[in-house]
Formats: sequence, C-alpha cells, structure tokens
Amino acid sequence: MPVLAAIVTAIISGVAYWLVWGRGMEHLDHWLSDRRNSKRRLVARDQQQRAPLKAMTESREGAVALMLLVAKDRGEPTVEQVEAIKAEMRGVLEFESEIETRLILAGHAVDSVPSAQTAIDDLKDLLRKNLSKAELNELFIMLRKIAALHGGPTEGQERIIGYAERVLRAPQG
Repeated sequence: MPVLAAIVTAIISGVAYWLVWGRGMEHLDHWLSDRRNSKRRLVARDQQQRAPLKAMTESREGAVALMLLVAKDRGEPTVEQVEAIKAEMRGVLEFESEIETRLILAGHAVDSVPSAQTAIDDLKDLLRKNLSKAELNELFIMLRKIAALHGGPTEGQERIIGYAERVLRAPQG
C-alpha cells in the first residue's frame, strides 16, 4: 500500500510540476481554445450551408427548391424529373426566362443543405408569408407530380411532402 501511495504522489507531483513549470497550462489553454473554436466553426459551417436557401426572396424560387428536394430524394434528378420541374416552372410558376439559371441556383441551394427538414424549415417563412391557401395547394400538387414520376413516390418523398404540409399549413404563432 505505501508503494501505491508513493506512485500516486509521484504522478500528482509530476503533473503539478508540468502544469507550473513545464508549460502545461499553455497546452491546456490551447486544448480548451480548440474545443471552443471547433464549436464556433460547426455553427459557422451550418450557417454557410443554409445561406443559399435563406437568401431566396421569391416564393417561386422556394417552390422550385422544394420540387428539386423531392426529386433528389431518389438520387440525382433524372431528365424526366428535370423536364417536369421545368414544365411546372413555365406553367404554374409562370417563369418566362432564365429557367435554367433559376433551376441551377435552386439546385445549389438544395445541395448545400444538410437535410430536407432543414431546407423546409428555412423556406417556411418565405412560403407562408407569400402564398395563399390556394397557392399552397398548387405547391403540394406540384410536389406530388414530381414524386409520382418513376413508379410513384418513395417513402422518403412522402415524408418530405408530409413534413412540408405540416410545417406550411401549421398556424403561425
């Protein structure tokens, strides 16, 4: 037992000497600083990823982003899905020009978001504020049309559309 006490005392004194005279406090300070900075970096990275969606100012752009989000649930959007989205952009959303550019920008915004729920949460204020109930109904019809391609909606697409409906139809408060 006295040997064990001597070993523990030697370890404690070694740590104390290292902290006081061996620049141990500097190492601890750097370690704690790195931990704090890594948390800040994670928050900044999250904000950076979500910035393209939050920067959208037009509800039509948000609708395009949601359609792409539904299409991307199956993987990379197919030619048929992209053409269906463009048809909705021309018809319902009444985009007359720059369809390709708007589609690319919406695709970039959707690609950078970590999850579908995050994207919907980022778009909810824009869409709630600018869309009437009838326009929201049109939006969900468009989303279902995109999901119906290639053999019907997948479970993931149903989940995305269901979450969007719950969030966008929920009373504001």
